[in-house]
This record gives sequence, C-alpha cells and structure tokens, in this order.
Amino acid sequence: MCTVITSNDLIARTMDFPPRTPWQLTYLPAAFQWQPAVGGQVLTNRYRILGGMRHFDGHYLLGDGLNSAGLFCAELFFPVAASYEETVRPGTRGLTPQDFILWVLGKHATVAELAADLERVSVVGRRWFDGNYYPFHWLLADDSGTYVIEPLGGRLKLMRNPCGGLTNTPALADQVERLNHRLGIADRQFVLRAVVNYQGAWPAGGNSVARFQQAVLTSWQKKPQTVAAMATFLQTVTVPHTKKHEHNYTHYWAVVDRQRLRYYFTDCRTQRRVSYDLNSAVGQQPVAFKL
Repeated sequence: MCTVITSNDLIARTMDFPPRTPWQLTYLPAAFQWQPAVGGQVLTNRYRILGGMRHFDGHYLLGDGLNSAGLFCAELFFPVAASYEETVRPGTRGLTPQDFILWVLGKHATVAELAADLERVSVVGRRWFDGNYYPFHWLLADDSGTYVIEPLGGRLKLMRNPCGGLTNTPALADQVERLNHRLGIADRQFVLRAVVNYQGAWPAGGNSVARFQQAVLTSWQKKPQTVAAMATFLQTVTVPHTKKHEHNYTHYWAVVDRQRLRYYFTDCRTQRRVSYDLNSAVGQQPVAFKL
C-alpha cells in the first residue's frame, strides 16, 4: 500500500493502488470544470493543478497533486478505519472520497482556507464513476506545515501531522502510539526528540505500521534533502510487480518540490521519469505528460 515521506518542502510518495486506467502526470488548468459523482452540479476550479491522475470516461481521479498556490494533497488507502457520512447534510456539497482531493486543490490556496470550508461539504461513502468505492485519508502540506484529514466517526477530522510520514490504516493517533511503543516512551503525542535520539532496531516488513515508522525515522534521522535522497527511500518501500503482486504493486513514485512547484513522476514498471513544474504550465486544456 502507499507510503508518504516529507522533509522540509520535499514530499515523496509511492502509489500502490491498482488502477482501472493508467496513472499519468497530468495538468489541469484554472477554470477547469468537473462534476462530482454525487449531486450532479458542475464545479469550476480556481487553481491550476499538477499531479498523478487517472482519466476515466471524461473524469479525473487524483492520487496526489499540487496547485498553483503551493497547496499539496495526497490520498492514501484507509480501509476499515474510514467512516464517512451516510447522506449529504442539508446545505452542504456532496462529494465522494474520490472527488474530495480535486475539490481541495481546485478551490483552496491554504490549509487554513480549507479548514474554514470543511463544514460546507459532506463526504459520503458512495461509488465513483468507475463503479468503485475507495476509502481514503489525506495528507496535506502548505507553508504552515503538514496535516492529515481522516474520516472518523462520520466526519472529517483535520489535524497537524508533525511526524514526517503517512501510510494507511490505522489512524494517525494509533500510528503515533505504536511508534512511541517502539521508541520506549509512554506518551500519546509525537515526541520529536525521542525520534531523533532513537538508536534501536528499525522496523522490518512492509505493513502500514512498519512503513510509517520507517518513513518517520528516515525523515528525522537521515533528513533527505534532495530528490535523489527521497527516491532512495521510496525504493525501500516499493512493492515490485510480480505474479504475487499482479495488481497491488507500486505503479509510480512522485517526488514534489512544493516551493518550486515541480513534480518528478516515475513509472515504476518502465522506470521512465517525467518532470514538470506549474510555473511553466499555463495552457487552457488538460495535458497528460508522456513518459
């Protein structure tokens, strides 16, 4: 499953989610119009977006993206723990989990702006246009820091994520408790000093708890500061395409330089890479960049 690591303004992720259509680095212009899978109303974006996307029957599903205001968002699979609203609350806009990231990046410049807008949407556990329902939680980053939004108890919970990483289920609070158990401290909060000073064995294996701890320790002890260093970490959590992993394998890596608005996108099957930045993307039509 997917792994995200953050280090200053660099963000890197593996995309392990099996697609029905290919993942591609894709550009969406400002004023791009799209329709959520519930509600039927056409929405118009304010910001240009660059990110890993799927195109299905005229609709775009984002795995991760960066908008022209510098706001980054990535979705990660969040099974079992995810609890969405059952119906659209009166006076709010209905969105599926798959639509949420496009609404976030298309309409908001900062996490603070998004936080003020969260009560105006209802994210409901409905199927997307490809006939599937996917439970997600989301990592976000802007100049104020890194955050996570998790669907817990039927509502969206926005909280800071100082850890330097994110994976899948369990929820962030549970991940932090498990991390602290490894660090040998009795605390429910993230303790940076304990992470930096930890000298014990690093977690082994590829489950979501181990990958979360690997990302956190790498972020704060090795402090990767280059695209190459971030890619080196992604290699350690990559799921290879084999007969055992015919569908659930790492489809792409993305390394994002948020300050420079630049994306480095690698197809893990072909090892071909394309890089593009939003400063150069000014067209009025969507563009899927060829590898």
